[in-house]
Amino acid sequence: MAARPMAAGRTHPTSGGSEMDGHIPERRGQRWSPEEYEKLVAGIGEGLTAEELAARHQRSVASIGWAARSLVPAEEAVDGETALARLTERLTGGGADGTYSSGHDSGYDWRARLADVLRTRATARKVREARGRRERPRQCEPDAIAALWQEVTAHRLSPERLTEFLARQPVKALTTFTEDALRPVAARLWRAHGQLLLEEWLLEAKCPGHTAADLSWEAVSEGDTDATTVLHDLSAAAVDELRDVRAHAVLCRRLGLDGHDPRTQSAIGQEFSLTAQRISQLQARGFARLLGSRDPATVALRNALRLLLHDGAPHSGAPGEAESAERLRAVADVAFPGAPLNPAGLLLARLSGKSDDEAKRMLGVIATLASQRRKEERKRHHLEARVARASARWAGLAAATDWSGAPGPAPAPEELSALRDVNPREHAGSWFSAKLGREVQYESTTELQVLQLLDHARQIAYYQEQPLAIAYAYKGRPRTYYPDFLAVTAQGHAVLIEAKPQYDIPLAINEAKYRAAAGYCAGRGWGLLVTDGSRTRAGLARHTVDPELERRLLAAVAERELTWPDIREIGHGIPFTSLDVAALVLRHRWTWELGPYRLRST
Repeated sequence: MAARPMAAGRTHPTSGGSEMDGHIPERRGQRWSPEEYEKLVAGIGEGLTAEELAARHQRSVASIGWAARSLVPAEEAVDGETALARLTERLTGGGADGTYSSGHDSGYDWRARLADVLRTRATARKVREARGRRERPRQCEPDAIAALWQEVTAHRLSPERLTEFLARQPVKALTTFTEDALRPVAARLWRAHGQLLLEEWLLEAKCPGHTAADLSWEAVSEGDTDATTVLHDLSAAAVDELRDVRAHAVLCRRLGLDGHDPRTQSAIGQEFSLTAQRISQLQARGFARLLGSRDPATVALRNALRLLLHDGAPHSGAPGEAESAERLRAVADVAFPGAPLNPAGLLLARLSGKSDDEAKRMLGVIATLASQRRKEERKRHHLEARVARASARWAGLAAATDWSGAPGPAPAPEELSALRDVNPREHAGSWFSAKLGREVQYESTTELQVLQLLDHARQIAYYQEQPLAIAYAYKGRPRTYYPDFLAVTAQGHAVLIEAKPQYDIPLAINEAKYRAAAGYCAGRGWGLLVTDGSRTRAGLARHTVDPELERRLLAAVAERELTWPDIREIGHGIPFTSLDVAALVLRHRWTWELGPYRLRST
């Protein structure tokens, strides 16, 4: 039978019209029965077009495509139109000459494919019904919350007031924490304010240090440790308040939260077997629910962002729009480090009160400003003075490189290649290397600094970004680690380089990567260097720390896990910085994690 073209807007002779002329199909939204699938296959065998099939079934063309996706293998069900074309080929044996064989003789078992799809959907439906809305397991009963409140405040609630107390929404949320976790928070708030409000108690439990932190623009822009730590924890806590399971999972992967690296919508779609468009819809749903949320962390974040991202008066000749855009970029780097501005900056701008158009315009301004900065940097890179500075700096870094035995042979340039592309982040990009004669990718400002050092230092003959894949384990799970660079010196010695900011070096996950890389280098006679471009891991371990601070922290870590407010309280009266804490973490091999901030003995 000859194939007939899919004429746009055609209707079946017996149909009362189509969606294209405003008619709503009578069976729209109804489930497909096995008999209707049989009818669909028969219609395809007759050579009907998509519009004619839609008219026969009293459904939309999109619904016909959806049904076709249920009858072909998943890799062929990219969209409804493609699925219908593939199903037609399988059922009718269509060829290039436009002729078809009988659908009954095709031999394609579409019923088996449909049975598999229906089983998968039934299983997924049961999981959704069992899971329902995203809830946290209860750790503490409401009566225990009331008893703890009365113990800390030394107030006794009457039976009537106790009933009102237990009916409060924050009490239910507080039950997700243990009593041991809530007690010190309650005591700290009572000492500081002489009252223990449930909303503040809950927020401080979710985001330690929030009530005492200065979240002004001055504090955040100057990198105040309290402000940046609390802003990051507050942002993570706000996303964690989402009770929509799927939207929460998507936002965690897009923003790099809950142990995930920031990922694209396509990558997340592959993980969940969903289209990038569906992931975009789930992200939008998460945004909408955060914008309408009245949960404490989200409300607190919204109030903080309104102060941080307001349109300030122009200064130094810069317009107010550019200033606000720069603030958004800086705040996004703190709130969701490593995440791309879309969605991180877009979400923060919307939470601050900007409309969708205003938020997108701010992202455009940021992109323009970033482009201008990159052009200015490229001009400076060609200055000869940088070569001398880079060479002197590399000499100091080379002396701090870790070697296991005598240096072994280095791989030739043609043996090296990048094993992965960098993650698409705000500070990611590519930089033209005069030494290599090509673009080199980087995914952070720290990597860019090390990259420029390698390109300008006279001692480096050549180098390769993302050169290796090294297996390692973290928290009992196997993972893969991609070191940042492999540099080969003029003497033919290879040095594996990990570019990390000074404060990130002792983090638990980075220490696991370092141990795996050290074993890899030891078997090949390569050096290993962890640096931010000027300082090294070895230098951080030798950093001088006040002995009294070290004594206090040693005693505290031996007893319990510490948060940043705990460390500030322990070090009261002793001038210290996060660099001192990082040095002690490395020196005593403590376990240090961020998001939220936690420090404990190994």
